[in-house]
Amino acid sequence: MTVYNKKQLKAFHEAAQSLRLYRRADLSDPDHGDPLIELLYVDPLPEEQILQTALRPNTTFIVGRKGTGKSTIFQRLQFDLRKKKHQSSAYIDIKTLYESAQVDAGLMQKLQENDVAMSPQAVTKLLIHKEFLKQTITAIKEELQKRVDASLLERVKESFTGTKAELFEELDELLEDANDVRFVSVLGMKATANKGSRAFEVGQARKLDASGKAAAAPEAVVSYSNSSSAKESGSAESEFGDILISVFNINEFLTRLKKLLKKLKIRNLYLLVDDFSELPEDAMKLVVDVLLAPLNNWSDEFVKLKIAAYPGRIYYGAIDKTKIDEIYLDLYRLHGLSDVSRMEESAVEFTKRLVHERLKYFLGTAPIEAYFEGEEDDLWRSMFFATMGNPRNLGYLLHFLYEGNIIHQKPVTVKAIAEAARRYYEEKIEPYFSLGKFLHESFGERSSIYSLKELLENLVTRARELRSHDSSTIHKIKGRPPTSHFHVGMSHESLLSTLELNFFLTKYFEMSDRDGRKVAVFALNYGLCDKYTIAFGRPKGEREFRLYFVERFFDFTTLLLAYLKKNQEIVCNECGQTQGIEKLDALKLYGMHCPVCRSGVCTVTNLSRKYESILNAVEPNLLLPKTEIDILQTLSQEAEPLRPGAIAEELDCSYQLVGKRGKILEERGLIDRGQNDEGSRVFSLTDSAKNAYFSDPTAQTLDIGDRD
Repeated sequence: MTVYNKKQLKAFHEAAQSLRLYRRADLSDPDHGDPLIELLYVDPLPEEQILQTALRPNTTFIVGRKGTGKSTIFQRLQFDLRKKKHQSSAYIDIKTLYESAQVDAGLMQKLQENDVAMSPQAVTKLLIHKEFLKQTITAIKEELQKRVDASLLERVKESFTGTKAELFEELDELLEDANDVRFVSVLGMKATANKGSRAFEVGQARKLDASGKAAAAPEAVVSYSNSSSAKESGSAESEFGDILISVFNINEFLTRLKKLLKKLKIRNLYLLVDDFSELPEDAMKLVVDVLLAPLNNWSDEFVKLKIAAYPGRIYYGAIDKTKIDEIYLDLYRLHGLSDVSRMEESAVEFTKRLVHERLKYFLGTAPIEAYFEGEEDDLWRSMFFATMGNPRNLGYLLHFLYEGNIIHQKPVTVKAIAEAARRYYEEKIEPYFSLGKFLHESFGERSSIYSLKELLENLVTRARELRSHDSSTIHKIKGRPPTSHFHVGMSHESLLSTLELNFFLTKYFEMSDRDGRKVAVFALNYGLCDKYTIAFGRPKGEREFRLYFVERFFDFTTLLLAYLKKNQEIVCNECGQTQGIEKLDALKLYGMHCPVCRSGVCTVTNLSRKYESILNAVEPNLLLPKTEIDILQTLSQEAEPLRPGAIAEELDCSYQLVGKRGKILEERGLIDRGQNDEGSRVFSLTDSAKNAYFSDPTAQTLDIGDRD
């Protein structure tokens, strides 16, 4: 039996942890803190094609689900830009920026009740401008400091002929100007006071003040004050009051920034915008229309945007799609070539290369093969199936393999990979439904989540039924036939986008079916298939089964249509009239305008008929925002109390946000905020939280009848 020494155990664990890192967690040496991004970066395509495309001086959208490596590409991109004389960069976490610009709902309501004309949207727009300018300047300063620290001071001195402090003086001045309150008069409210010999003169003074703080967790504050006075007057007149609001001239900002950076001979600023698709849809449009599109279109080729986004959740606004690059990191768009076999070979090769490079660095000269046992091709194909080539999923898989096998002196086998994939599915993916009923959203939103659970149950049930399907193709297969893949018409694949975004399934390929129709092939999650005894993949024998995925019995289009007919509802927002789902295409032709009242607009809502009673039974006081639900879920999966930083790494957010929400959860009696032996703040679930949210272990399991 193989015996792993301490170095080998540590190497495997650190390799897994480096792949699990979220967002901006730096790839650095755990002992010395040296940056490792250049050594550990593995491009998904030959000749580092992804990186080279990202380095082009073009606006670029980097599109992929969570864990596909968008932030890793950003890190490598910034590392390479620091070596270039004429380019610099700035990283902006747009989700954190947007959250910092939100105004307390109660305060906004008070403003509106007092007839202050500035809308919540206007205040948000103002604060977004302010926070964006400050964060951009701060990020530029950080990058320039790294250039100085990287021994580029000589080139800097050529331009500034002074000290480091003088290098940042003008940037500090620009930052101060962003903080300064510069007012222009905008007619926001009209206050009229009639005065006569027997009338009162009524004067009111209202003040709206916006301020912010640029830091690791930016803060924004809006305050409102209202005072009034009255006195008798002997004349008549009218008075008008203007609200003075703070505005920023983005053109002026760009001009000053360009002038400053030209002193360093920097011709392009690469603005890296992360977490774009984490924004709500209305916020996404606001950010593009207010910030990103003007920067892209007005900067005279100075600003080059690099935007990380999820597939199906992108808003371009006034950004010209014909003049930008798009990089796709998910399976089909990344590795999809002329046929499915070549796609699989490319994805398996990337999976193997990524694991080997991580283990090679942390392990040194020791043999990597010592960790694995079995046929090499089968091992790496199973590793690919279990993760779909997603680097973060691969990190979790290695983490569970470490806990389940390596520390017990057991090598990684095909069976062990399946068990780790199932654990990943059950702990990280499956809870999406069980906790969805507690989200602080409308009943329609929560019902929409549970309607997707119904859809997934239908897909899994059908896949299990096909194991005994009576067809000549199935009869040729020895043993249990694989039924993990299915196909749907291209016009219906968008119905599966949310399930795909949350890793219940993955778009695998595009093919022509037996009738010559273009279809999208999907694969159910590998861990899900292991849990519900569904064989994964396709039968061996490439030529005979090359069209296996598009056999007619794998056409699930009819299943989707039946789901739509049962669960989707089209309702007019004016008259409330309901339309049949078969009229959807006709309604789209006329802009979804109601054919009954002619003035309303029809909207499509997914409703869960099956789980309606469960959703109605949830007590309103148990509903929580998604971030707080996620904090509770993370704590429920760990036996030990967790630091806010550890929770933040798991949730892909800042530790400051976790700390803030932790105080709220403590006030509600759902978590305890204590200290560990080292004096650090740690969170743990209370018994009340366990009983309210996690007492039913079957809540997240799919209802598919008998599980054999």
